[in-house]
Amino acid sequence: MENFGRRLYVTGVGPDTVEADLAALVFKYTHHQPESIDRVDLDTALPAYVLKFGGLNDGEIQQIAARINGMYWHQHEVAAHVI
Repeated sequence: MENFGRRLYVTGVGPDTVEADLAALVFKYTHHQPESIDRVDLDTALPAYVLKFGGLNDGEIQQIAARINGMYWHQHEVAAHVI
């Protein structure tokens, strides 16, 4: 449970996107850099990622999710959920 509320589950990212591009998107719109990005479903047309953040204050992970959720990026709609 130590990581609960410190990670985002991000879907709707294009199949050609690399982790560095996703990290750059998140930083550009939130000014927070993920500690790690792991692709979690490798065999789908639109992969999903788990982004882990450290050192956030209460409510910041929800703000990050709200900033990128629903964003249209690389011809796909990104969905972000706190896990």
